[in-house]
Amino acid sequence: MIVGTGSIAKVLTDRDDVTFFASGVSDSSCINYEKFNRERNLLLSQPKNKHIVYFSSIGIYTGQNTYIQHKRDMESLIKDQFVSYTIVRIECIEWGKAPNTIQNYFRRMINENKPVQILNIFRYVVSLEEFLYWMNIIPVGEKNEMNILGT
Repeated sequence: MIVGTGSIAKVLTDRDDVTFFASGVSDSSCINYEKFNRERNLLLSQPKNKHIVYFSSIGIYTGQNTYIQHKRDMESLIKDQFVSYTIVRIECIEWGKAPNTIQNYFRRMINENKPVQILNIFRYVVSLEEFLYWMNIIPVGEKNEMNILGT
């Protein structure tokens, strides 16, 4: 089963043995607790005895904002509530349509002929090919954590 309709959900292959939970908050600047609660409630409504794949953020290791705390809370919830799981941590996906990603920021600035402000910030960008490779080898029935950094 695939829960979600966004950029990640659209590229996944439905499987009977896995629930891909691709319906979470993806905007790292989000501070809307209603959206966080919606994700939490939807996650808790999933079958606890089926392997769940949850998409989190690499930012949990270094970030200190509301979104990152929410991702940490969701990871803890999964570890406490689900029999088996895979937590997949990524940062940016190259095929995404969300306007807030770094690559879509660059595209927008270039298309609008605006100068691009370059800061000393690093982002891991995962290709579709690499993402699908890892999704196809998820070991079901275990408790796993994957950090997909991109190539």
